Amino acid sequence: MNRRKKYEFMYTECSRLFCTEQKIKDDTIKIWRETNDKMYWVYKGQRPEKDEFGVIGLQVARSTLRLTVLIRNEANVNRYYHLHELRVPVQKSELAVIAKFIETLLILRNILIVNMSLLPYESTPKSDRQKEDSTTVDSE
Repeated sequence: MNRRKKYEFMYTECSRLFCTEQKIKDDTIKIWRETNDKMYWVYKGQRPEKDEFGVIGLQVARSTLRLTVLIRNEANVNRYYHLHELRVPVQKSELAVIAKFIETLLILRNILIVNMSLLPYESTPKSDRQKEDSTTVDSE
Protein backbone atom coordinates (compact mmCIF):
# COMPACT_ATOMS: atom_id res chain seq x y z
CA MET A 1 0.00 0.00 0.00
CA ASN A 2 1.30 3.43 -0.91
CA ARG A 3 -0.33 6.77 -0.14
CA ARG A 4 -3.57 4.95 0.64
CA LYS A 5 -3.42 3.12 -2.68
CA LYS A 6 -3.60 -0.65 -2.70
CA TYR A 7 -1.89 -2.71 -5.37
CA GLU A 8 -2.73 -6.28 -6.23
CA PHE A 9 0.37 -8.35 -6.87
CA MET A 10 -1.40 -11.60 -7.55
CA TYR A 11 -4.52 -12.92 -9.21
CA THR A 12 -5.76 -16.42 -8.41
CA GLU A 13 -8.30 -18.63 -10.16
CA CYS A 14 -9.31 -21.94 -8.59
CA SER A 15 -11.46 -24.70 -10.03
CA ARG A 16 -12.69 -27.95 -8.58
CA LEU A 17 -10.87 -31.25 -8.59
CA PHE A 18 -13.24 -32.29 -11.37
CA CYS A 19 -13.60 -29.65 -14.08
CA THR A 20 -13.71 -29.56 -17.87
CA GLU A 21 -10.84 -28.72 -20.18
CA GLN A 22 -12.85 -25.73 -21.39
CA LYS A 23 -13.07 -24.38 -17.81
CA ILE A 24 -9.29 -24.69 -17.47
CA LYS A 25 -8.74 -22.82 -20.78
CA ASP A 26 -11.25 -20.11 -19.84
CA ASP A 27 -9.60 -19.62 -16.44
CA THR A 28 -6.16 -19.43 -18.07
CA ILE A 29 -7.38 -16.59 -20.30
CA LYS A 30 -9.06 -14.90 -17.33
CA ILE A 31 -5.79 -14.99 -15.37
CA TRP A 32 -3.87 -13.43 -18.27
CA ARG A 33 -6.48 -10.66 -18.59
CA GLU A 34 -6.50 -9.95 -14.87
CA THR A 35 -2.70 -9.84 -14.54
CA ASN A 36 -2.56 -7.53 -17.55
CA ASP A 37 -5.18 -5.26 -15.96
CA LYS A 38 -3.32 -5.22 -12.62
CA MET A 39 -0.07 -4.35 -14.43
CA TYR A 40 -1.78 -1.38 -16.09
CA TRP A 41 -2.94 -0.01 -12.73
CA VAL A 42 0.44 -0.48 -11.06
CA TYR A 43 2.21 1.45 -13.82
CA LYS A 44 -0.50 4.10 -13.79
CA GLY A 45 0.01 4.74 -10.06
CA GLN A 46 3.73 3.93 -9.68
CA ARG A 47 6.81 3.57 -11.77
CA PRO A 48 8.55 0.32 -10.83
CA GLU A 49 11.66 -0.77 -12.69
CA LYS A 50 10.88 -2.48 -15.97
CA ASP A 51 11.97 -6.09 -16.37
CA GLU A 52 11.89 -6.47 -12.58
CA PHE A 53 8.34 -5.99 -11.29
CA GLY A 54 5.76 -8.66 -12.09
CA VAL A 55 2.13 -9.49 -11.42
CA ILE A 56 1.59 -13.11 -10.49
CA GLY A 57 -1.06 -15.41 -11.87
CA LEU A 58 -1.87 -18.53 -9.89
CA GLN A 59 -4.22 -21.14 -11.32
CA VAL A 60 -5.37 -24.24 -9.51
CA ALA A 61 -7.34 -26.63 -11.70
CA ARG A 62 -7.98 -30.24 -10.85
CA SER A 63 -4.86 -31.17 -8.88
CA THR A 64 -2.51 -28.93 -10.87
CA LEU A 65 -1.12 -25.57 -9.78
CA ARG A 66 0.28 -23.25 -12.47
CA LEU A 67 2.36 -20.23 -11.52
CA THR A 68 2.78 -17.46 -14.11
CA VAL A 69 4.06 -13.90 -14.05
CA LEU A 70 3.48 -10.86 -16.26
CA ILE A 71 6.46 -8.49 -16.54
CA ARG A 72 6.76 -5.27 -18.53
CA ASN A 73 10.01 -5.11 -20.48
CA GLU A 74 12.15 -2.10 -21.40
CA ALA A 75 10.14 -1.60 -24.63
CA ASN A 76 6.90 -1.31 -22.59
CA VAL A 77 5.68 -4.68 -23.82
CA ASN A 78 4.09 -6.99 -21.27
CA ARG A 79 5.60 -10.49 -21.31
CA TYR A 80 3.72 -13.42 -19.80
CA TYR A 81 5.92 -16.22 -18.46
CA HIS A 82 5.03 -19.70 -17.27
CA LEU A 83 7.18 -20.15 -14.15
CA HIS A 84 6.17 -23.37 -12.51
CA GLU A 85 3.66 -26.18 -12.68
CA LEU A 86 3.12 -28.95 -10.18
CA ARG A 87 0.69 -31.45 -8.81
CA VAL A 88 -0.98 -30.25 -5.61
CA PRO A 89 -0.84 -32.85 -2.86
CA VAL A 90 -4.57 -33.12 -2.09
CA GLN A 91 -4.11 -36.43 -0.32
CA LYS A 92 -1.23 -38.40 1.14
CA SER A 93 1.55 -38.00 -1.41
CA GLU A 94 5.13 -39.02 -1.94
CA LEU A 95 7.87 -36.80 -0.59
CA ALA A 96 8.89 -35.47 -4.04
CA VAL A 97 5.38 -34.05 -4.65
CA ILE A 98 5.34 -32.33 -1.27
CA ALA A 99 8.87 -30.95 -1.79
CA LYS A 100 7.86 -29.51 -5.19
CA PHE A 101 4.77 -27.92 -3.61
CA ILE A 102 6.87 -26.28 -0.89
CA GLU A 103 9.42 -25.12 -3.48
CA THR A 104 6.64 -23.43 -5.46
CA LEU A 105 5.30 -21.68 -2.36
CA LEU A 106 8.80 -20.38 -1.62
CA ILE A 107 9.16 -19.08 -5.19
CA LEU A 108 5.82 -17.33 -4.82
CA ARG A 109 6.91 -15.83 -1.50
CA ASN A 110 10.16 -14.53 -2.98
CA ILE A 111 8.40 -12.91 -5.93
CA LEU A 112 6.01 -11.13 -3.59
CA ILE A 113 8.85 -9.87 -1.39
CA VAL A 114 10.74 -8.53 -4.42
CA ASN A 115 7.61 -6.89 -5.84
CA MET A 116 6.84 -5.11 -2.59
CA SER A 117 10.39 -3.80 -2.40
CA LEU A 118 10.29 -2.48 -5.98
CA LEU A 119 7.35 -0.16 -5.50
CA PRO A 120 8.69 3.17 -4.27
CA TYR A 121 7.10 4.76 -1.24
CA GLU A 122 6.70 8.09 -2.99
CA SER A 123 4.95 8.32 -6.32
CA THR A 124 6.78 10.33 -8.99
CA PRO A 125 4.52 13.16 -10.20
CA LYS A 126 3.44 12.81 -13.84
CA SER A 127 5.19 16.06 -14.84
CA ASP A 128 8.51 14.72 -13.46
CA ARG A 129 8.00 11.43 -15.28
CA GLN A 130 7.51 13.29 -18.56
CA LYS A 131 10.77 15.18 -17.95
CA GLU A 132 12.60 11.90 -17.28
CA ASP A 133 11.33 10.42 -20.55
CA SER A 134 12.11 13.58 -22.52
CA THR A 135 14.80 13.43 -25.21
CA THR A 136 15.48 17.17 -24.98
CA VAL A 137 19.21 17.97 -24.91
CA ASP A 138 20.48 20.85 -22.80
CA SER A 139 22.93 22.98 -24.79
CA GLU A 140 24.68 24.47 -21.77
